[in-house]
Amino acid sequence: MLSSDWDNIFNRDIMRNITLVILLTIIASSLAFGQQLADHTMINGMSFIGPQKPGLDEDTFQELLTTNSNWVGLVPEATLDRETLRLIADQENKHWGNTMDAQVQAIQLAKEAGLKIFIKPHIVLDKRASSKSTSSQDKTKGASWRGDFKAQNETDWNTWEESYETYILKLAQLAETHQVELFSIGTEMREFVIERPEFWSALINKVRAIYSGKITYCANWDEYDKVQFWGQLDYLGIDAYFPVNQSETPSVKKTIKKWKPIKKKLKNLSRLHNKKILLTEYGYRNVSFSGHQPWIHDDGLSERNDRAQVNLYEAFFRTFWNEDWVAGGFSWNWQHQVISDTDFTVQNKPALAIVRRWYRIEHIY
Repeated sequence: MLSSDWDNIFNRDIMRNITLVILLTIIASSLAFGQQLADHTMINGMSFIGPQKPGLDEDTFQELLTTNSNWVGLVPEATLDRETLRLIADQENKHWGNTMDAQVQAIQLAKEAGLKIFIKPHIVLDKRASSKSTSSQDKTKGASWRGDFKAQNETDWNTWEESYETYILKLAQLAETHQVELFSIGTEMREFVIERPEFWSALINKVRAIYSGKITYCANWDEYDKVQFWGQLDYLGIDAYFPVNQSETPSVKKTIKKWKPIKKKLKNLSRLHNKKILLTEYGYRNVSFSGHQPWIHDDGLSERNDRAQVNLYEAFFRTFWNEDWVAGGFSWNWQHQVISDTDFTVQNKPALAIVRRWYRIEHIY
């Protein structure tokens, strides 16, 4: 055999081995990626606000388990003083369920029940000062909701940012100490997010320095496309109160159709940032026309309509719960004590069966 023939055989063997190595590398990478997806179980969550007075017990979270939830979203609320632009001290919080002590107790009981934890802080504006909306003392200029509030000058911004950062970092440290799996740096702070993106970017870094779990931000449905720091987070959190149907009793079919353009935008957002969408808050009241402005709590909608709530939940789940770019979400909300029979909660209502059925299905991506 000529030397050139040996060279050809040798070269063919080298190329064959290189091709084999490349194929094995591709297979290994695919398996690793597949395992990464398989490690993510759908977040079937329920939001929870603690009681007015101390009184949490293990029954609260054992009952929550009957929904087939595997996560609970704890929602501490801190009150903003309109005159000082500082959050009212924890020890002055008249609602015990919002205190740090309440969060610790809830975390412990939820973990004992086998639930994973999401801490989702809310800011509320001091109602006691809302009547001063035209007064120069009211630095919120009469804002009725946290998303509308923005400071009027640099001094006020600095005061507010210092107070907010202190609160969030204290909660983040609590979350780290008690091994909470997921933490939000804020909820529905639309004008704050638009006006002060550098603050939020720096806050994320400070939270990362003390908290080792996953983090998100919970954008309002009309705000998610204005958030500039999605790339720094683990999930793209959205409170999904999109207007989807103006009918008295929305049909499932028509509501799904209304969801389609919204779903397309959210999928594109997920692809753009290569991160999953987490529907950090969703839900509907069991009243007529509840799909028109789903965020409304008590503005004249009082006619009980269980079918409206059932159909809206069914359409929501059919739209999102089979999508691999959706991490899951948190239904609003599970109450320690049900006060109104037309509130958002699905407790003791036909819509609970819808939640149980969808949360029972095993979705692993």
